[in-house]
Amino acid sequence: MNFKAIKDEILRSRRIGLSFHASPDGDAIGSALALLNGLRSLGKDAYIISRDVISDNFSFLSLSNEIDGNTLEPKNNTDLVIVLDCGNVDRISADLGNYNGKIINIDHHITNENYGCINYIDIKASATCELAYLLIQELGINLNDKTDLGIAIGSAIYTGILTDTGSFRHSNVTSRTHDITAKLIELGVKNSEIHSNLFDNKPFNKVKLMGSVLSNIELVLDNKVAVLQIPKGMLEDFNLLNTDTSDISSVGLGIKGVEVSMLLKEVKDGVKGSLRSKNNVDVRKIAEVYGGGGHIKAAGVMLKDVDIIAAKEYLLKTLKEEMHL
Repeated sequence: MNFKAIKDEILRSRRIGLSFHASPDGDAIGSALALLNGLRSLGKDAYIISRDVISDNFSFLSLSNEIDGNTLEPKNNTDLVIVLDCGNVDRISADLGNYNGKIINIDHHITNENYGCINYIDIKASATCELAYLLIQELGINLNDKTDLGIAIGSAIYTGILTDTGSFRHSNVTSRTHDITAKLIELGVKNSEIHSNLFDNKPFNKVKLMGSVLSNIELVLDNKVAVLQIPKGMLEDFNLLNTDTSDISSVGLGIKGVEVSMLLKEVKDGVKGSLRSKNNVDVRKIAEVYGGGGHIKAAGVMLKDVDIIAAKEYLLKTLKEEMHL
């Protein structure tokens, strides 16, 4: 598996749209912005397609302002669409229904449905940003010299790897992961500053929201599962409608004896679930039952047209079976 076919498609294309999964995380955002910067340096008319707006803690990344939720489908005369970090068509943060051109699918999820005309799926990659790094190198873009472009691309890639590996603590980290990040730091990427931007930059109200959520945390299924909930209206109360809350789900894993932490967020058309596991529980399987997906230790799901009580019951029932409790 190599990037030659993708490189050839990119080089023969003029206008290229980039998209990713709905509710994009650091890896989706980082891989898209790294490629956006890289493609423009090659003279391509590259742009972001996204119905999502990113949270403020990613605003330090070059061209992040272009993920503004205003371009929902490919523009006229788009030659190519590249979708990053998204396992299935339903989760793409773009409307591709009227687009008849080529789609390239670059991802690291084991559940990827190979929906592209070219599919580059590497489940051993800790993050799609690893693959973006390799593709950018394949395109001949120099990531060895300390240029503004190199720093812009490198910072986006470092962000995606940092967030998808849980700051390098997850088991998806490999020697290649460290090799790439070592090269980025050598390039001049400010790793400590990026970590601070991402994790030490919470609005005061976000900390108060976390306190409110944690004050109602529950332990269920023999105290092996932590349940955190953001009911309808809570985000409005704290004036945090566009804030990423998935990081709150991992807090439950810090509790002794807890194997799975589950954050449920009530939204307009249902409930979003964010699942995290510590050891051997495959939360991806739980998410898949309800149309979601992700990784063994981190997965997401959207349960449509249910309230938070019903969503909790459904997920806990499936978890109970998976954990043999």
